[in-house]
Amino acid sequence: MIEARADVTLPVPPAEAFAAATDLSTADWLPAVRGLRHVGGPTTGVGARYEVEVGLIGRHLRGVLVCRESEPPTRAVYALEDGMELTVVMVIVPVGNDCRMELTARYVVGGGPLGGAVERATAGAARHEVARAVETFAARFGRKSPLAR
Repeated sequence: MIEARADVTLPVPPAEAFAAATDLSTADWLPAVRGLRHVGGPTTGVGARYEVEVGLIGRHLRGVLVCRESEPPTRAVYALEDGMELTVVMVIVPVGNDCRMELTARYVVGGGPLGGAVERATAGAARHEVARAVETFAARFGRKSPLAR
């Protein structure tokens, strides 16, 4: 399993950051996501279902991204329903009048030696993609990630 993580401090309260992060109608900032379309359930919260196109490992994969956990304004977990194992976790914590959002993406390519080799080969790109995602999200609020400085 590959786990890529990045965080950013945002100049907004946790509730505002959580609402923006979990509004998948404007989630073009999510790592590796190339397209999203609501296909069922509520538009936000547990059970929200979005058809997703993901650019990963040099391929475009399609699947259904489902909200598995939602604890406003602190935590949300999304996972691909079928196919490749991919989980995206957002954690938001208060920092004074601001907040910090940590984004984690975990994925498994497949079993066997080839799957492990592909995972190891893509780990650096995955970390870069998650760092880019938090920088893009932070730009919505006028603040850059410390990684971008």
